[in-house]
Amino acid sequence: MINKILNFILGIIILFLFYFLSVGILHLVHIQFPPTILGLILLAIALITGIIKEEWIKTPSEWLINNMAMFLLPFIAGLVAYQSMILKNLIPILLVIFLTTTAIIVLTGLFIEYGTAFIRLRHWRKNHHD
Repeated sequence: MINKILNFILGIIILFLFYFLSVGILHLVHIQFPPTILGLILLAIALITGIIKEEWIKTPSEWLINNMAMFLLPFIAGLVAYQSMILKNLIPILLVIFLTTTAIIVLTGLFIEYGTAFIRLRHWRKNHHD
């Protein structure tokens, strides 16, 4: 039981370290970027390279996912508190949501299309020019 608690605490510490590392990096380079996204990217790199083992963060990650609704409560309270302002600006908010979502889908599709074409071309050149 004590071992499970210590492993859970170690996993939480690792997750927080990656978050604070990303905050520090963004503070040093003065770039406007969400530290949570950078932290996830750094954590993914650490997992892929084997610096961090999956089992170290598995239990706290599953706990956070299972209790995600608890972390959304402040967001929901904010929606209720600012309901009149949100309703007053509903059309611009929805336009931004739909336009950015559409742009992200289109740009992702183009990136994948041109990226795979580039990889195929490079592979073809490698096989036909050796």
